[in-house]
Amino acid sequence: MIESGGSHPEHLGQVPDLVREPVHAALRAVGLNRDSAQDEQFTGDGFLRAYPSGFLPALIDMVSMLDELLDTRNRSTKPEVRLRIAVHLGPLPLERGFHRPNIDLNRLLGAEVFKRVIRHCREHITNDALTTALIVSNSAYKTVFGGDYTRVLRRGEFASLPIVHNEFNEDAWVRITGVHPTQLENIPIDGEPTPEAPQTPISGLGHAPGQRSISNQGTVDGNLVTGDGNSFTTNPTTNVSNYVGGRNAGVQAGTFNGRFNQGEDRR
Repeated sequence: MIESGGSHPEHLGQVPDLVREPVHAALRAVGLNRDSAQDEQFTGDGFLRAYPSGFLPALIDMVSMLDELLDTRNRSTKPEVRLRIAVHLGPLPLERGFHRPNIDLNRLLGAEVFKRVIRHCREHITNDALTTALIVSNSAYKTVFGGDYTRVLRRGEFASLPIVHNEFNEDAWVRITGVHPTQLENIPIDGEPTPEAPQTPISGLGHAPGQRSISNQGTVDGNLVTGDGNSFTTNPTTNVSNYVGGRNAGVQAGTFNGRFNQGEDRR
C-alpha cells in the first residue's frame, strides 16, 4: 500500500484488510479466487502471492478492475487506498524459502526508482487520482504480451524502466493509472539535479590551495610582473620585478601604456 507508513495510527491496524478486500474483489472479477494462489505471505503492508503461470494474463488484467474498485472507494471512503503491484514470472519449488523469483519480485516492488516515478506522477500528473502502480518484470512482460493473451490491458500502456536494486539489474515495464507511457518515459529517474558548485568569493582568491597573491612594492611609473612566464612592460621604462611562486592566471591593472605580453614558460 502506497504511503501506508503515513497513515493515522488508528488506521494502521486496518492496512491488511484495506489491501486484501479490493484485491480479492478484483481477482473474483477476472475469474480467480483466493484458493487460486498456491502460496500467500503477509509483508506488513501487503501480500506476496504465488500463482500458477497460466493465470498470468488474468493477473495482469486484474489491475484494471482494481483501478475501478479503488477509484470508487476513494471517492467516498477514508483512508484512500493506492497500491504498488509487482508481477514476475519464474519457477518456484513447493516449499517456502528465499527463492530467486521471490527475491526478484521484492527487488522490483521496492526499487527506489519505481517509488520515485510514482511520487512524480502523484505530484505532477495524477494528483489523488492515482490508484495503482504496476511494475512487470521483463520475462513476465514478454510472456504475457508475446501473444493475444490479455483481454483488457495492452502492451502499449507500459513504459520501460531500468531497475537497479541491490544485485537485480534489468529493464522492467511500468503502468500507472492515468499516466500515458510517453509521460512515464519523460520522468527524470536520476534523482535531484546536481546543485551548482558555490563560486569562490573574490576576497578569497590568493588564499585557496594552489593559488598565490602578487604584491608590487615601491613607487613606480610602470610594472614588470613575472610568474610562470607572464610579463608586463610599460613605457617609459621603469620596471619592478616580482617572483610569483604559483601560477599567475591573470593580470589586474588600472591604466597602462605600452606593450603587454602574457605567455607561458615551457619547461
